[in-house]
Amino acid sequence: MTRDGTYWEAVRRIEEADREGAKELDLSGWGLTELPEVITSLTQLQRLYLDNNQLTELPEVITSLTQLQRLYLDNNQLTELPEAIAALTQLQRLDLNNNQLTELPEAIAALTQLEELYLEDNQLTELPEAIASLTQLKWLELNNNQLTELPEVITSLTQLQRLDLNNNQLTELPEAIASLTQLEELYLEDNPLNPDLAAAYHQGINAVKQYLRAKAEAQLILNEAKLILVGEGEVGKTCLLGALRDDPWIDGRPTTHGIEIKPVSVTAPDGDTEITLNGWDFGGQQVYRPTHQLFFSSAALYLVVWKPREGPQQGFVKDWITLIKHRVPDAKVIVVATHGGPSQRQPDIDRQELLDLFGNETIQGFFFVDSKPDPETGNCNGIAALKTKISEVAAALPGMGRTIPAKWKNAQDALKASGQPYVTYDAALKIYQDQGVDVAAAEQALRIYHTLGNLIHYHYDELLKDIVILKPDWLAKAISFVLDDPTTRHNNGLIDFAHLGQLWLNPPYANETGYPAPLHPIFLRLMERFDLSYKVVLDAATQADSTTSLIAQLVPDNRPEPLPWPDQPETGERQQTQICRIVDERGQLANAEGIFYQLIVRLHRYSLGRADYGQSIHWQRGLILDDDYNGRAILLHIGTNIQITVQGVYPEFFLTQLTREVKWLVESFWEGLNCEIVVPCIMPCGKNQPGLGQFEVEKLITSKKKGRTDYPCNVSGCDEWQNIDQLMRNAPAQPIVAQLEKSYVQQELQTLRQTIARAFVEKDRRDQVRAREIFKTLDRNQAEENRRDQARTEKILKTLDKNQKTLLSQANQQYDTYMQLLVDEAKDGPRLYSIKSINTKFLDQNPRWVTAKFEVTFWCEHSRLPVFAIPTQTTPEQASQPQKLGVYTLELKREWLTKAAPWIKPIATVLSIITPLASSTAKLALNDAQYQILEAELEFTNQSLALTSQGTADILALQEGVSLFGDEYPRRVEGSALRQLHAFLKEKDPSLSHLGLVRVQNKRQEFLWVHPKFVGEY
Repeated sequence: MTRDGTYWEAVRRIEEADREGAKELDLSGWGLTELPEVITSLTQLQRLYLDNNQLTELPEVITSLTQLQRLYLDNNQLTELPEAIAALTQLQRLDLNNNQLTELPEAIAALTQLEELYLEDNQLTELPEAIASLTQLKWLELNNNQLTELPEVITSLTQLQRLDLNNNQLTELPEAIASLTQLEELYLEDNPLNPDLAAAYHQGINAVKQYLRAKAEAQLILNEAKLILVGEGEVGKTCLLGALRDDPWIDGRPTTHGIEIKPVSVTAPDGDTEITLNGWDFGGQQVYRPTHQLFFSSAALYLVVWKPREGPQQGFVKDWITLIKHRVPDAKVIVVATHGGPSQRQPDIDRQELLDLFGNETIQGFFFVDSKPDPETGNCNGIAALKTKISEVAAALPGMGRTIPAKWKNAQDALKASGQPYVTYDAALKIYQDQGVDVAAAEQALRIYHTLGNLIHYHYDELLKDIVILKPDWLAKAISFVLDDPTTRHNNGLIDFAHLGQLWLNPPYANETGYPAPLHPIFLRLMERFDLSYKVVLDAATQADSTTSLIAQLVPDNRPEPLPWPDQPETGERQQTQICRIVDERGQLANAEGIFYQLIVRLHRYSLGRADYGQSIHWQRGLILDDDYNGRAILLHIGTNIQITVQGVYPEFFLTQLTREVKWLVESFWEGLNCEIVVPCIMPCGKNQPGLGQFEVEKLITSKKKGRTDYPCNVSGCDEWQNIDQLMRNAPAQPIVAQLEKSYVQQELQTLRQTIARAFVEKDRRDQVRAREIFKTLDRNQAEENRRDQARTEKILKTLDKNQKTLLSQANQQYDTYMQLLVDEAKDGPRLYSIKSINTKFLDQNPRWVTAKFEVTFWCEHSRLPVFAIPTQTTPEQASQPQKLGVYTLELKREWLTKAAPWIKPIATVLSIITPLASSTAKLALNDAQYQILEAELEFTNQSLALTSQGTADILALQEGVSLFGDEYPRRVEGSALRQLHAFLKEKDPSLSHLGLVRVQNKRQEFLWVHPKFVGEY
């Protein structure tokens, strides 16, 4: 066998370690394809690093390494482990991440001292029974495998503290897992969990344990689901629901406002089982449609109702089915024609067209009924057949026939028996506890009954979780009163809280009951959470909290003229456009009902009127935004597309932010829709005609990666090829600059990262000096002015020159990219931190150090400031002596720091550039002492990282060579490093009481860790 120089260098290193009696050997990242046999001489070895090589097998020679305590084999090409692994009986940690293992040998049973076992990113389909012998195991990583079930013997791992099962094929867990009392961290993301286990998981590990314990208790079968009736106004939905319930006929029923909910009972196809359906009768008015979508769910059967005398087109049958499918792709729909009878017009609908469009899986049948009883027989024509079909479809709905503890049902019945439209959360818990249900189980039960439509409880919302609404239609009506209010519509959607209170105390419709005043703030919070409204500032001079809200659905439909948007950007600025093309599962253009109303609310933090509503510019199909030095944007709802155009010195960052927001909203709220990002053509089609082509960004990037420079136009009859760089830039005459979106070209990304990083590494620090001069100017202004005045911050920003704005905007984008890459890890702990050595001299004098003490400082992800530097005291003397919240002294290993260094250093560099300005926009004033501490914190981070196993130049080289996008390896490495840091942190501070940060969620449901002072922002 021919062996290269790397192999012989490894032999030399092994022989040197043997002579020195070394207890540690690092051969990571050498590209080794085999392990030299001379390693058998290292019988004293305790730690062996073989990660990031190309090993395909582990040789028998490892049997000599009987003293080995830690073995790192991650990022190799191993397909199996040898039986010889049994010789390593002292092993405490075994890293096998990112290999190609399909099974584990029974010999693993010999590793009885093992405390940490890493098996993520392999191809395991099952775990052996032998795993039961690993009774000392505390940490087990099994994410990104193909496990379909766990063996019952896993309950023998009584010391287990962390179990990561993300991204497998699990639907259920062994009930006995609830007995693992030490288990504090359980990860089940991206598994096809059954609905109840999924609901419990979202509530936390205690809820999962309670769910598993409850499975062993006395059970009953719950046959219950939603029945949702939709259609245009006055087509007979309310009468149909009454007929399905066998209610007496009522002539001249009033129009439904909001939603009416009444139960319907049917008999299952087996002839014995009774199914209860919570019938939701939705008002048909156009203004209600965006609100109705909030209550659609997969555990429901939908009746699309239309009136034959008006025709299916007038009844918008196709549109209603489309609306349902966009929100719930796997929905089951029955099409029902009403007002039938011998003398009535027979239904005329193209059944085949609907079946071809939506398929047999969606369309469950067509029925023609008369909800009014026949005067001779007393029967309703067609209702019996419809109920039979409803029972057949309902019996197969997800979750139907689920088993729950009997006492859960008893508690729910007790809640209903109260007769109240709502109860406090504590009162609901008391009722459950009276039935023998503990708090964790009660929370899970409330979640299930929320899904079934029996009640509404938003357990994850800090304000809303304190109330349990037992009559969901009661809530929907409260919202409908606002949407129907002529005064609010006349005021272009503006409504004062006092007027809201009058609407809710004295409903505008007959026979409607008012709502008590204590509920009014909760209803307003619900509308804000549903993206229906937000509070506006009418008087910029006042410091009082606003009492006026904007109802986005009621904004004017006319565009302001002249539109304050220039055709061309200012000198020194650029314009860039992307189009969010919304398509259905067939790739055809589709309408996301109500999306622009939601965007008006979701993006109001960028509104021109965020400090003074009078400056706002928005209408039903357009919106103008501003993000200070990141540029100004216009969003237009053109057809079904959302077109986003940004003008600025560096428009890429703001464009990325807005595009991501639209794409996330489309694909998370409307599960049946996709959002394709496209760019418009930059060349004219004929004389004085703008280009008509649209180019998918993903396809452009794929072509670029294959070395292609041009891409063909997709307009029929056009044979032109467009330059990819110019398309991405929307600029015919200039080359593309760095685009920091997840899939953009690596070469372009590196250019920006090198520019920023070198400002702090190379001797030439002109960019750094320039940035600091900017911030000193800012700091002086902050000392002189009232920092809470947003207008003054904007005035400061206007003084920045275009180069400075570009640098700041690029740094913002780099920061945002870093945070997005670690979005999953934020669930368990903060992502933003800096590090400095406790004893730099020790590291400098001991270049082969293995473990050392470091001070780890955590930062607020909102203000981008260290926790200890955020001013919370009232006097200048107190503010000059910041408390050391969020600062920990941790014993860190060089291997961990080396792995994390190429990521910590760039973010420290970026923070150096953007943090002072971020503190400005967060309305915080830093005094000189605090600013100096902040600068020193980041400088110490750079110095400390230079003293890891690589020098400063090597770290910079790593930065330039590691792709943050398009390559999953560095993302996985940093994610692993951050998870380990979270583990170190929780060992030091299990309750995180000293962290000084609170976990919140933004509008995209991403977790962030922020200072308590900013919790209200989320």
